[in-house]
Amino acid sequence: MTNTRIAKIKALLKQKAQHISHAKSAFWKPASLLQRLQPTPEIADWLKTKQSLTARIRQLCPNMKVIVLSEKMERPLLDEAKALGLPFDDNAWVRCVLLQCNQHSWVYARTVIPNLDMDNPWHQLQHLGDKPLGEVLFEQSNIERSNFEFCSQPISEWPYLAENVNYPNLQWRSFGRRSLFTKQQNPLLLTEVFLPALFEKQK
Repeated sequence: MTNTRIAKIKALLKQKAQHISHAKSAFWKPASLLQRLQPTPEIADWLKTKQSLTARIRQLCPNMKVIVLSEKMERPLLDEAKALGLPFDDNAWVRCVLLQCNQHSWVYARTVIPNLDMDNPWHQLQHLGDKPLGEVLFEQSNIERSNFEFCSQPISEWPYLAENVNYPNLQWRSFGRRSLFTKQQNPLLLTEVFLPALFEKQK
């Protein structure tokens, strides 16, 4: 078997693995059931932060950086489609990033916006680049935000994350939260996942 053919097979297997990963969904719980996930007090404090997460991280790390992992039109996860009221086979604009401090990944964030055409008030978010979403959201007016939902699942379950972090144990149980922002009746779903390095920094 030639090296070219082997490379093609590996690429197809990787693509298939990513597709399978993207099809998985987290099990989200309302705020009233957060304790069922058994977060430590430190983790729970971060999960329940209502202020801009970006602003809080900058207080600890003024040189925080945003690393864009993926930014494109794609099919949302099943639980995301349900939260947004989308048909399961519809595409949406999806942006996945890491918030890093001194090359250590602290937070994985995932933004999903359906129907992102020129008439959508979120349209300009396609041009964020490496600017944090939080700095834009909390500057705007006339935005409604839903209550938080919470989940806990292995790092390996989050799209684009496992291949972009260097953890010896990708089954480490991460804690995440999500909320729905609405502007002019147009939704934006934001998921934020707290990674081990964030809590190691504070010990």
